[in-house]
Amino acid sequence: MAQIELHLTLPRDARYVGVLRRVAGSLLHGLDVPGGSVDDVAVALSEACGNVIRHAKGTDEYGVRLSVQAHQCSIEVCDLGPGFDTEAMAEEPGSLDEVAAAEDGRGLPLLQALMDDLEFVREEDTTTVRLIKRWEAVGLEHGAPDGSQEPR
Repeated sequence: MAQIELHLTLPRDARYVGVLRRVAGSLLHGLDVPGGSVDDVAVALSEACGNVIRHAKGTDEYGVRLSVQAHQCSIEVCDLGPGFDTEAMAEEPGSLDEVAAAEDGRGLPLLQALMDDLEFVREEDTTTVRLIKRWEAVGLEHGAPDGSQEPR
């Protein structure tokens, strides 16, 4: 199965979130991923990275892994912050309108609405948010007749 992976280490600085969005968007558009899915991934990336920038402690950088396959994109955003209350996150959130009225707390319902899967993993001193967005098959499975990939 064909796959493209990007591994980035970024400074904990909001200026770089836009760069990450442009890189991800360019990659996904280049593979003919449906526009709505590209937009969902871009917003989810911004939210997940924004959370790291606002809440991570003890580090000046964080990691992002973007893995694209023909039918899906998976994202992992890792930080060295204090972690999350996983029991509170498992509770059913209020309506999106109720959450939107609050100053904080919009991120989780937004990620749940945009992405197909959402998981928080706490391992030792690392918190990782894992996101998956699925779509119909795109360009990664279509190679040249000899099995090589033709440039676009």
